[in-house]
Amino acid sequence: MFRVIVAGCGSIVNKWMANALKREDVEIVALADPFPENAKALAARYALSLPIFADVEKAIAQGNANLMFDTTPPAVHEAVVVAGLRAGLDVFGEKPMTDQMDSAHRMVAAAEASGKRYFLMQNRRYLHGIRTLRRLIEQGAVGKPYHVSVDMLLGAHFTGFRNQMDHPLIVDMSIHTFDEARYLLSDAKAVSCYCQEYNPPHSWYKGDGGADCIFEMSDGSVLNFRGSWVSRSENTSAHGSWSVSCGEGAACWDGYRKVWLNEAQPVPPGAGYFEEEGLRREIALDTAGREEHDGCLDDMFRALLAGESMQTDCRNNIHSLAMVHAAVESSASGRKVLL
Repeated sequence: MFRVIVAGCGSIVNKWMANALKREDVEIVALADPFPENAKALAARYALSLPIFADVEKAIAQGNANLMFDTTPPAVHEAVVVAGLRAGLDVFGEKPMTDQMDSAHRMVAAAEASGKRYFLMQNRRYLHGIRTLRRLIEQGAVGKPYHVSVDMLLGAHFTGFRNQMDHPLIVDMSIHTFDEARYLLSDAKAVSCYCQEYNPPHSWYKGDGGADCIFEMSDGSVLNFRGSWVSRSENTSAHGSWSVSCGEGAACWDGYRKVWLNEAQPVPPGAGYFEEEGLRREIALDTAGREEHDGCLDDMFRALLAGESMQTDCRNNIHSLAMVHAAVESSASGRKVLL
């Protein structure tokens, strides 16, 4: 039986609660939030009668739990996660792991020292579109990838903290896209990054709302990311528009429900000049498993029950986080950064 402490009772936790409360092997045993009104509202929403704590460590001491959901703000993830791990709890946590790389390394070290699992919520790995695209790449449908191009262009109007952030696009959103790119490339790591941020005159953000990044990856491929939260037209899906160039063509996903291959065709012998055009073929989506938060949580619970690791384990996810911080460093310095 999974006995769960929920740490952090803001809006994002509702997706976690909806999944957990449908499982027969999960019991929510305590809620923790420094603002008790948040926890009380959450308990009322789901008709739960259980202890509420303002302090996570007190919840751990009295909650008789073996699992924690960390849905607190990134700046306090380290304190919450490390407290849980040291007390012998496994932890499922919201992305990003934390807001500082040295903090992330301490969290991974705490997981290794405790022998417990710390898995991150990277829900976009569980979209049917990107899972179909990865399967095609793994199967070598159009050869070995050498270049990944992704455009994520939106006119994203928020209220609250994002409008005042120094790097709203890179720090708040790009972990999704960078992690998806690593997923497509069999979890290759970035080895270098060049990033240029910008903020056009019409921007409604204090910090830079757009960025272009180039990453060299450990498998020899190159990732090109063009992102904007201040686009005024020709917007993409929030999941981006993807093209993976390979030795025998390209594999593509529109960020919605369409995946296709563009297969290279033979070059006519003796042609003085010839421009190649591939043969485009749409691919049916692989719809196995649930999507987004449900898919990721299902995999987290499966891994714990099997005594296994899984793809969003902190030891893997830290390499996606490193890409975010490398992009910020490169943008600030104006230079390529080595990871």
